[in-house]
Amino acid sequence: MARYREAVGIGGSGAVYEYTSSLSHDPEIFPYIVRVLVAHTLHLHRRGLIPGGAACKALAALLEALDAGAGAVLGEGYEDAFEALEDWLEERTRGASAYIWLGRSRNDHVSAALRLYAMDRVAEALHWLAEARGAVLRLAGRYRGVPVLLHTHAQPSQLATLDCLLLAWEEALASAWRLLHSTLTLLDRSPLGAGAGAGTVAPLDPGELAGLAGFSAVLGSSVYAAGSRLDLTAAALAAAAVLVEASRIAGDLMLLSSPYVAAARIPDSHVATSSIMPHKRNPATLEVLRARAARAAGLAAGVLAVQKGLPYGYNLDLQEANPLLYTLLRDAAESARILADLLSELEFDRGRLERLALEYPAWSAEAAELLALREGIPLREAYKRVAAEVRAGRLEGLLEKLGASSPLDLVSRRATGCTPGLDYNGARGRLEADRAAAETLRARLREAERRLLEAARGAAGPCMEG
Repeated sequence: MARYREAVGIGGSGAVYEYTSSLSHDPEIFPYIVRVLVAHTLHLHRRGLIPGGAACKALAALLEALDAGAGAVLGEGYEDAFEALEDWLEERTRGASAYIWLGRSRNDHVSAALRLYAMDRVAEALHWLAEARGAVLRLAGRYRGVPVLLHTHAQPSQLATLDCLLLAWEEALASAWRLLHSTLTLLDRSPLGAGAGAGTVAPLDPGELAGLAGFSAVLGSSVYAAGSRLDLTAAALAAAAVLVEASRIAGDLMLLSSPYVAAARIPDSHVATSSIMPHKRNPATLEVLRARAARAAGLAAGVLAVQKGLPYGYNLDLQEANPLLYTLLRDAAESARILADLLSELEFDRGRLERLALEYPAWSAEAAELLALREGIPLREAYKRVAAEVRAGRLEGLLEKLGASSPLDLVSRRATGCTPGLDYNGARGRLEADRAAAETLRARLREAERRLLEAARGAAGPCMEG
């Protein structure tokens, strides 16, 4: 058991201890916990605050822990990963690791680990959102000008072109991308040096420590750094918004691929059949995505509720929000990846879409407006006249009266909205800029990790060789 608990003579055991332990979900951030301790140990060593031999042994053991993984280090009966790791290091270094706990607390270190974890998951989600947007733009180019019925209240509403609908999906995903990306400026700030909340007397350099750990900036208030989860909550809420918006695209696809519309074909790899009805093509991944969006809404509310009314400073309540955060960020990245894969193989039935466009008078709004403009009459009078023609089934005559050769000819006269001048190039340029930003971020995070571990191996070299 952890030696600091033994030293003060307090702490639960059995069911009580398991109830307050975070070991069941700490494996999710275990690599980040180890990396934070590597950065801290290196910093203590470089500033001459601990003996070189102790730093060498501790760094060697920490690198071993990183390679071994959570399963080998996190035994039963501990309060959290920090406690388990402390005992593991104590055994591996024969007591030398006792020096590395100077100038830190679990409070600032878990905050740092959570931020590094969140940045990686956000970077992953941004990558796959960009891939999904690329797939949508390819579809928009392929099906440009193909008619499609838009829906409101689950009823055919207006006639548009498929590329107009697809570009709406792309813009939604682009907004979700920007929302999620905006949280990085909050996450990418180091809490290290804040200690339990009021700092430490150890002469640390928070800026240097931040750079070692992979952060670009340092948080200003130590109380906020150690005891707040607002920045992480922002990422969690953005992840929930990503999932909700993706679920709306799923809703469109489920409508368009239903047997009654039959205008889109979901790739075989994304459908499942029935256990008894072999003709079924159930949109399995879209159903799961829709459910995960619903779950995300609940988890986001839970993340907020856990923090509501907490005084500033660390409280164990915050620990209980961590699994909710993990699930939200994982689901956003995974669902974006699945959506990108589905969209890359999605197909539409041009003939079916064209037939549907002719079957429904989903151009009556344009007809009423054009009639009002041409004859200088109130829109409501034009509305009634068009409604009478629709009820009487005199659609061809109505089109002829308006000088339109087809419904598509009529709706092509729109001055705003889904017009022929849709900005494809602007969407492509926006995507390329975002894709480059996402890849730059991922490269920066990996490079920061590489530099940290390379420095640790250099300092631990003699001990590793021994």
